[in-house]
Amino acid sequence: EKIRRSVLFDTKADLLVYGNAERAIVEIAHRLAARKPVKSITDIRGTAFLTKGVPEGWTEIDSTSLDKPSWAAPAPANPYNPTPGLQVGIPVPAPVPVPVPLVGRRVIRLPSFEDVCGKRELYAHSSRVMHLETNPGNARALIQKHGASDVWVNPPPIPLTMKEMDFVYELPYKRLPHPFYGGQKIPAYEMIRFSVTIQRGCFGGCTFCSITEHEGRIIQNRSQDSIVREIETMKEVPGWTGQVSDLGGPTANMYRLACKDPKIEAACRRPSCVFPGICENLNTNHKPLIELYRKARAVPGVKKIAIASGVRYDLAAESPEYVKELAQFHTGGYLKIAPEHTEEGPLSKMMKPGIGTYDKFKSLFDKFSKEAGKEQYVIPYFIAAHPGTTDEDMLKLSLWLKKNDFRADQVQAFLPTPMTFAAAMYHTGLNPLKREGKTFEDVFIPKSPDQRRLHKAFLRYHDPANWPLLRTALQRMGRADLIGSRKDQLVPAFQPKGSGYTPKRHGPNFRTQHARAESGDRDPKVQNPPPRRRR
Repeated sequence: EKIRRSVLFDTKADLLVYGNAERAIVEIAHRLAARKPVKSITDIRGTAFLTKGVPEGWTEIDSTSLDKPSWAAPAPANPYNPTPGLQVGIPVPAPVPVPVPLVGRRVIRLPSFEDVCGKRELYAHSSRVMHLETNPGNARALIQKHGASDVWVNPPPIPLTMKEMDFVYELPYKRLPHPFYGGQKIPAYEMIRFSVTIQRGCFGGCTFCSITEHEGRIIQNRSQDSIVREIETMKEVPGWTGQVSDLGGPTANMYRLACKDPKIEAACRRPSCVFPGICENLNTNHKPLIELYRKARAVPGVKKIAIASGVRYDLAAESPEYVKELAQFHTGGYLKIAPEHTEEGPLSKMMKPGIGTYDKFKSLFDKFSKEAGKEQYVIPYFIAAHPGTTDEDMLKLSLWLKKNDFRADQVQAFLPTPMTFAAAMYHTGLNPLKREGKTFEDVFIPKSPDQRRLHKAFLRYHDPANWPLLRTALQRMGRADLIGSRKDQLVPAFQPKGSGYTPKRHGPNFRTQHARAESGDRDPKVQNPPPRRRR
């Protein structure tokens, strides 16, 4: 519940590097090797440092003069220049024309740290401006005063080309845990040991996620041949059984998707290419990804390739052929999908598509699963207590779950993540995405522990431990008609012996997303565990 100052002050570091940072790290290494003072390293994309004031030759722009309702902005002048570094002493592909490290020598002055701490409107404004400067084609440097010093943040790094991506991912990695672990079992390693990264970045713009700020909004892809070569090398990894656990990245199906026009892409300031609808300039052709799946399946020794990364279902629904490929060859009974909610209020604050898009995808998936003679289920994930979510929204979601025979096992309760729009909403109660004049839209925030507990209970309406809390809430909301044993009612009027509501402390797995389908012929292995008894 605190606003923290830049980590540069707390760590007393000379330089902060953000993103995947291959170019930045190599360039910094070259300059330090050339005996350049670290304080002189101020022009590398994807870095931040402390300074005092704006140097000569730079134009300082007040952020309030830029914060206009339109996301669009003209493309910067002279946007191309060869990339320095990387090629010195390292066998990497020749550099390609990319935007200059610091476009136009313009820096945007954000409200000071002290001001954003004291006024919620300035915090929302700063968040909005920061997200407008995430496109490497037109982003400008940012500066913010912290006491007597300034934090300077350079624009995001230029996306790696396909050749550079291939180079980075085909370095001679051991694919084994560091010897420091001494042979002990590492759950995270077990999950990703036989997975392959095929892309980076995400243009989805979900407000609760910071992938765009870390990996960029422009998708960076590996070549199909490079991916196939990595699969072939996995045969030498101990424990290989022929099962590839994932071909993906931040999103499973954004491989080779991009804006149709590079000039439009370089000028765009939209925070999402798929909200409120899929942009008409976005190429949604899944054919390269389908070809990749087929090539990967044809590798000798490969028995099964699963897709464990989250599928962006609104994009997948645009390509029935992709959904067919996914259902017939790459799903092992359950496919995780994240509609996050069913109601327009919270969905608009998440920048997620409506539930109708999920229904369209599910219809395609069920159809192709049936054609393949497979009994498979789409498992939806949902978020409780997200900014903009009312008790009524959660009640409607709960009724949707019951109507569709879904029982969530573990659910995700929203926690604010630094740099995200949703975190700005959580702290300020304002929506940085929506504004009339200089006034931001007010957002309801379910912040109290009791309300967060209630929202989570709505997602687990089937758990007897939650029934006392839900009955009280339904009576308060004037929906006592939903208490009873009919199929259209949410919770029964009786309470099983030995059950009751017991508040639970949030453990280390509190944020884990996991849900399971409820059907007439459920797998006994995925039955929901019995409710914990009061001790």
